[in-house]
Amino acid sequence: MISSGTPDTGIKPAAWILAVVAALLYIPFIGGVHLFDWDEINFAEISREMIMTGDYLRIRIDYEPFFEKPPFFFWLQVLSMKIFGINEFAARFPNAMAGILVPVLLFRLGSYWMDRRFGWFWALSYMGSLLPALYHKSGIIDPWFNLFIFSSIAAWVEGSRTSATRKYFWYVASGLLSGLAVLTKGPVGALLIGLTLLIMRMISKDKKYLEGSAIMLFLMGNVLIAGAWFGINWITNGPEFILAFLQYQEELLTKSVAGHKGFPGYHFIVTLFGVFPASIFAIGALRPGQKSTVSAHQELRVLMIILLAIVLILFSVVQSKIVHYSSLVYYPVSFLSAWAICRYLDGTYSWPRWQVALGWFMFSILLLAVIFLPVAGMNLAYLKENLKFDAFTRATLDAEVQWGLIDFLPAVTLVLMAGLSMLWLKQKRFGISLLSLFIGMGLFVNVGLIFFIKKIEHYSQRAAIDFCKEQQGKFVEVKTLGFKSYIPYFYTTKKKMYETSCAGIPALYIIKANKKEEMLLDYPGLKIMYEKNGYIFLEPRE
Repeated sequence: MISSGTPDTGIKPAAWILAVVAALLYIPFIGGVHLFDWDEINFAEISREMIMTGDYLRIRIDYEPFFEKPPFFFWLQVLSMKIFGINEFAARFPNAMAGILVPVLLFRLGSYWMDRRFGWFWALSYMGSLLPALYHKSGIIDPWFNLFIFSSIAAWVEGSRTSATRKYFWYVASGLLSGLAVLTKGPVGALLIGLTLLIMRMISKDKKYLEGSAIMLFLMGNVLIAGAWFGINWITNGPEFILAFLQYQEELLTKSVAGHKGFPGYHFIVTLFGVFPASIFAIGALRPGQKSTVSAHQELRVLMIILLAIVLILFSVVQSKIVHYSSLVYYPVSFLSAWAICRYLDGTYSWPRWQVALGWFMFSILLLAVIFLPVAGMNLAYLKENLKFDAFTRATLDAEVQWGLIDFLPAVTLVLMAGLSMLWLKQKRFGISLLSLFIGMGLFVNVGLIFFIKKIEHYSQRAAIDFCKEQQGKFVEVKTLGFKSYIPYFYTTKKKMYETSCAGIPALYIIKANKKEEMLLDYPGLKIMYEKNGYIFLEPRE
């Protein structure tokens, strides 16, 4: 049983336990499957090209300027690649390290702000939910971006709670962390921090929450980190990158970039299902009756609700809809989950029937999904005969992927986890029941990845990757026609053109099956080499 108590700072052994558990969840198997197009391959290729060129200030793709992202995450990937080599493990390792830091941070903050029990459930709610568990085994930017945003907000909270001699340190730290967020993904990081603190000040009764001197220190920290890099880049490379970068950030907020569209409630649904089961518990902390009699605790609850609302509303307004855009909600949702759980354990909150029913409904959807995958895999012929697919999807299903009874193990893991949790719940061993739920969900995600992710990757892109890997070291360039992909850059280990002879370098091409007739008509000088799993590989006619 996880015990409650007064604020406790003797937490080093527990923090180490969390770090080890997180390492076991996030590090194994991260190099076992190819990077996924677009984002993972895009970012890994940027880092690879930094190593190839030796230029760590400018961002490039295909050795051409890339204006969408600042460099901090790529520096982390470069460091990882310097240690582990240019491969999938190295590309994903920085986020695994962030996955170790986050639970330790949440545990320490929760123990300091509330008590040790709260710290445990905050960390477990984060680690034991679906998308957070997946998130730190990926090679995308957002884990570090969100860690810096949340740490900046937490540092500001510390500044508002401490003495005059210490608060200025925390305000500078908040600014430095905000600057790192900007340096990781862009100014939306500072925007999210600023909006959260501004709205908190409007609601808070503490008039000193946003002092002028604190704001100046915060801005100074931002300038020292983000401003330094933007300034150096401007001086060495001129204003081209900065202006194009700012234009892209504006387009990201006002247009649907790269066709990523979605309905207005997209991120609400993603949060509800993606942060399950913490999202179900968190609903209880949103109810008005869950206010705390301790003012400092109540302010933290309000702060988390504000952060949650800002992220969901802002990215609902943004035209581009991508799952990880709203991933900052993992922090407030897991906090609110711990809040509701601790009140339940204290006997001051009981789960209404509709909330329990919603939890079981979402569990059932998840269970059906992991049962459906192997069933569908073993009956692809039937699906192809009775369902309509476009030419590309139909051809991808021809990939030679072996499905068997062993692939039901993720579903078995999920059922066993739920069964053990329910058994201990009936025995009124509530703490152990919840502990088994979150640890079990973390294990389930890992088991699901082991059994499913390679198969999914095999259907979706393996043929194209294998083709590109076959061209490594050859005097040839691989390009795509009719669709955008970063696969040819990373998986041919493409060199900069000036390092070879630009004149007469032969080119091979990849198209998708649904564009076959159109592409062959538009490019009569090309002929088919072979077709495989939805991809068609072309070469010039002699």
